[in-house]
Amino acid sequence: MTITVFGASGAIGKLLVKKALEDGYVVKAYVRNPSKLDFNHQNLEVIKGELQDYENIKKTISGVDVVISTLGAPVARNYEGFPVLEGHKNIIRAMKSENVKRFITIATPSVKFDKDVPSLVTKLPTIMAKIFLPKAYKEIVEIGKAVSSSDLDWTIVRFIAPKDWTAKGQVKVTFGDKKIKLGISRADIGDFILKQTNDNQYIHSMPIIGS
Repeated sequence: MTITVFGASGAIGKLLVKKALEDGYVVKAYVRNPSKLDFNHQNLEVIKGELQDYENIKKTISGVDVVISTLGAPVARNYEGFPVLEGHKNIIRAMKSENVKRFITIATPSVKFDKDVPSLVTKLPTIMAKIFLPKAYKEIVEIGKAVSSSDLDWTIVRFIAPKDWTAKGQVKVTFGDKKIKLGISRADIGDFILKQTNDNQYIHSMPIIGS
């Protein structure tokens, strides 16, 4: 299977790419700064590019089976524009053009899903984000709308507290209906996302994952 990964040089993206290569995937990694992806592999192609470069994004998506984004909104109270939202819009547009259907991306539970049950895990992120990171909150919500309103086979993997823990291999899923620990290792997040490339259970769904 060939996948394109956006955000491949980030904390989660890098772990996901390494796991994908270990598992035999062919990976196209789209990054702004290739030097941050500090490893090589015969099945890894690194493409330097910006999120606003639609033609380059389109070229990177062409011929792949699945597209994954581990891009998150900037953790800042204010910043210029909505770069990650615009990047998602370009990815969606390019996928439609290249007839690639499967798209997996990330968010927090600030992005609401119709199966959500009111609970701490579904309410707290929205409250905190609106107070401390209002612009990032708005961007994440708009990304969720753009992805979920597309005709792609999308999955939005939501989580709250990524940690630099060793992978535990035990990921719990909730929609607010089951209790989970909010902290989860970035390695487990990456592994869960990668597993969705071969699993249809959460197509058109937004699982919240924790430990």
